[in-house]
Order: sequence, then structure tokens, then C-alpha cells
Amino acid sequence: MSQKRYDQLLASYQGLMNGTLRDVILPSILGKEADDMLYWIGKDLAREYPVATHDDLVILTHQLGLGDLQLRRHDKTSQVWRLGGPIVVERIRRDEEQTSFGLELGFLAQEIEFQLGSVAEAKITDRHHEYIDITVKNDPQSDADSERSELVTFIHVTAPQDGITTPKKKHKHSLLKKKHAE
Repeated sequence: MSQKRYDQLLASYQGLMNGTLRDVILPSILGKEADDMLYWIGKDLAREYPVATHDDLVILTHQLGLGDLQLRRHDKTSQVWRLGGPIVVERIRRDEEQTSFGLELGFLAQEIEFQLGSVAEAKITDRHHEYIDITVKNDPQSDADSERSELVTFIHVTAPQDGITTPKKKHKHSLLKKKHAE
């Protein structure tokens, strides 16, 4: 690691440890396939923290240190999200063309897949100096139930401004429709 990289990460919003893991160690381990592998790691991350609503997704994305997420527009088959904030700006400015957002894309695709119950994929559709726009496309005709045969228990996210929250009932969403009643 160069002195410049060290100084940048030390002073960054993500911090030296998180920045080193995210932008140095993982790409080094994953090599040429880093972007694709990070996409699948992002999907796995979403499986650990599934959320039921767009509002919870915005909060969780911020809490995970991935940036500030905002839904820009949506229709039946697609959603456009903007990911920005200080962490994203720093990552883009450090290495504008090479900065991978595969983790964030996979994470967002899987969360939307859970929420909609249909297969979803995400890709960057616009890259700026201060944010990226991500389009998540889903196929309402496809059924995510065929992809995974587990019961998803959505977590309750505590908003940053909330000090103490009371436990709420967990939402469940079946990703497998039983073909035969047993």
C-alpha cells in the first residue's frame, strides 16, 4: 500500500480497516473476477439482513456503510436508485474508473428480489463524480420462489435517530409456494 492510499483511507469516512478490506484485500483475493464475485457477496449480505420495505433498505444501506441510497423512480419492472454520500464520493474520486460497486449492486438486487418476490438484477446505469445511478430490473413473470426454497424473515431496522425502539413483529415472506398440501 502506498503512502497516498494509506493517508486517504486513514482520513476517509469508511476508515482504514473497512477501506482496506473493501478496496484492497477483497480485490486482491478475488483478482480479475472481483466485480462479479462482489456482486454475489452482496447478494449473500442481503440474505443476512433482509428488509421488507424501501425505507428500511435506505436505512440499512447507510448503516452498512455502503452510502446514502435514494429511490429515484420505479415502475412495474424497474427501479432506479441513486447511491451517493461521502463514502461513495471518496471511493469514486480515489479511483474513478476502477471503483467497483459490485457488492452494492448484488446487495440491492437481492433485497428487491426479496421485497417483490420476483427475480431481480442490478447494474450501474450512470456514474458521476458524486453518485452512481443503479437500475434494478425485475421480471414480474418470473418467480423468485423457484430460485430459493427458504422462508425469509425480514429484520426490523432501527432508524439512526431512534435511540431505543420497541420490538416489532417480524415479517415473513415465503419464497417457496408449496405445490402439495401435506
